[in-house]
Amino acid sequence: MNLDGAIAVVTGAGTGLGHLIAAALASAGAKVFAADIAASPSAAFSADPSSTPSSRAVRCDVTDPGDRERLIALATAAGGPHILVNNAGGWTPGAQYPAAAASDWQRTMELNLIGPMHLTQLALEPMASLGGGAILNIASSAGVGADPYGSPEYGSSKAGLIRFTTTMGDLPQARVMCVVPGWIGLERAHAEVAALPASERPTLIPPEQIVEAALNLLRDGSGGAVVEML
Repeated sequence: MNLDGAIAVVTGAGTGLGHLIAAALASAGAKVFAADIAASPSAAFSADPSSTPSSRAVRCDVTDPGDRERLIALATAAGGPHILVNNAGGWTPGAQYPAAAASDWQRTMELNLIGPMHLTQLALEPMASLGGGAILNIASSAGVGADPYGSPEYGSSKAGLIRFTTTMGDLPQARVMCVVPGWIGLERAHAEVAALPASERPTLIPPEQIVEAALNLLRDGSGGAVVEML
C-alpha cells in the first residue's frame, strides 16, 4: 500500500505511541484522522512539524459506540479509510479485577478489545469499496506473558486483541495485523522503570522502532501477521 494519499484513522493519537504513528503517517503523505479522548487533541497533533494541513484531530472515546461510528463516518466521507490503527488502550486506575467494580474492568475490556473489534467491523465495508485496506492493532506483551502486568483484565484484553488479529488474518476487505511491544521507551515508562530495583528493570523499546515496524506492516505486511517487539 502506498501511504502517500491514503486516508488513515489512528486512535489514541493525542500523545505517546499513537501520536508518533499519526505523525509518521502524515509525514509519509497520508491524511490522518488523529482520534483521541482528550478534549482538544488538535493542539498536540497540529504542533508536530510532521503533521500536514490535510490531517485532522477528532475527539473520540473508543469505549463509546457512538463515537466509534462517527469517527469511521468522518473518514468514509473523506474517501477512506484506507488505514485503521487501533492504538488506544490502557486500564482503569484503582482497584483491578476481581476487586474492581464490574463497570471499571468492563471499561478496560471495551477500550482494548471491544472498541478495536467494532472499529474494524465499521471500517471493513468502506475499505472493501476502495479495493482493500490495512488494519493494525497495537497489543502488548501483557497479552503473551504469564504475568498479569497491570491487571488481569488488561492482559486478557490484549491477548484477545492478538487472537482477534490472527483469526481475522487476510480478509478480502483488509489485511489485519498486530504489533506486540514490550515496555515502550516513552516518558512515563522511563519514570516507572527508574523507580524499580535495578535487577527488575525491563529493556525499553525505542518508540521509533515500533513506529517503523507499524509503517512497514501497513505498507506490505501479510494479513494475520503478529510482530512481537519484546
